[in-house]
Amino acid sequence: MNDQFLQKYCELIIKVGINLYKGQSVAIGFNLTNTGFVIRLAETAYKLGAKYVELIPVSNVLKNSRIRSSENKSDLEFFPDYLSARINEIIANDWAFIRIDNLEEIDELKNTDPDKLGTLMRSEQVSNSRMSNAVSNSKIAWCIAAAPGPKWAAKVFNKESSDELTDQLSNELINILRLDKDDPVEEWKSFGNKLIQRSNILTGMKLDKLIFKGPGTELEIGLSINHIWKAGFTKAQNGRDFMANIPTEEVFTSPDLRRTNGKVRVTKPVKVLENLLTGIWFEFKEGKITDFGADSKKEILEKFFSTDEGARYLGEVALVDKNSKVHKSGLIFNSILYDENAACHIALGRGIPMCFSNKDELNTPEQMKKNGCNFSLVHTDFMIGSDEINVTGVTRDGKKIDIIKNGEFRI
Repeated sequence: MNDQFLQKYCELIIKVGINLYKGQSVAIGFNLTNTGFVIRLAETAYKLGAKYVELIPVSNVLKNSRIRSSENKSDLEFFPDYLSARINEIIANDWAFIRIDNLEEIDELKNTDPDKLGTLMRSEQVSNSRMSNAVSNSKIAWCIAAAPGPKWAAKVFNKESSDELTDQLSNELINILRLDKDDPVEEWKSFGNKLIQRSNILTGMKLDKLIFKGPGTELEIGLSINHIWKAGFTKAQNGRDFMANIPTEEVFTSPDLRRTNGKVRVTKPVKVLENLLTGIWFEFKEGKITDFGADSKKEILEKFFSTDEGARYLGEVALVDKNSKVHKSGLIFNSILYDENAACHIALGRGIPMCFSNKDELNTPEQMKKNGCNFSLVHTDFMIGSDEINVTGVTRDGKKIDIIKNGEFRI
């Protein structure tokens, strides 16, 4: 990505993604291979008024080394106390948080012992639980984005890594991110508001359930009486709007965790416990997954479900149609950030309290579950949409409404 587009991208993340205000501090989680991009991003934040920028590096290479070298389970369960102190600082003093998706180490953990990996990731999720709750409740502004790199490009195009391939990926991202527009910031503000209009229409329908039908899919997802749809911008506790995912093409809500029934086919590869799985399918009864499968590595799904009880229940349902720029690219990005914006999807695990009109009452796992909002340490998206998917909404008085027909919105 050349200098002009790179600067536009950084400004988009800071101005729209987290909507930085003067004097606010920012934390950025990133992989070491993205250091150049992250430095540019941090410099942009400072130029736009950040008081302090904290860089938080992560490495799947080191994570893999830790797993392979650890003989005791307790070693993998250890996370130092200072990590909790940093999370407390971020939440208490209204920092913004940016995470750069780690796509340059996309395969580093795929052959790791699933037992050990599951132990480490569960301990990591417990250690980060306060941050996860702050994010899912929009207590702070946050944004997830990605940076083009050679290994990610090689995975997307299924070719040997090269500079030319990285440039090809950059060109795809420039289009999807609308960086080729004169003012991408204004473009995204306008598009975000269009998504909000669609979410308001869905909320106004007062739907009781959604019915998904397509090849291998006949799924009914029940909705809580006080559910609301969200999209585009989210309001943080400080009152400022932010865009949690760049890009975003979805409208979403949290279903009633007890009311999903039927079978669904996952239409795109999904990374589960750092392993890319294909051919996934699930069968639900009264909200819970009762049967499932995949082309291979079914044991990875079993390990995922063992995280906690909520891992077998839905926490989100999202609608995306074939007019999405990500879908139109025709590519599988091997990144949930991008691939979830190419198709309708469901998420197993933690629900989203802000998707309920009584969100201020959902402060504990018990309160969430009583309201039908799932609670879990995990939240993983599975794409279920395609050009052949049909989504019908059923209102509380029994009226049926075509929402998506042959992969395209009708509202």
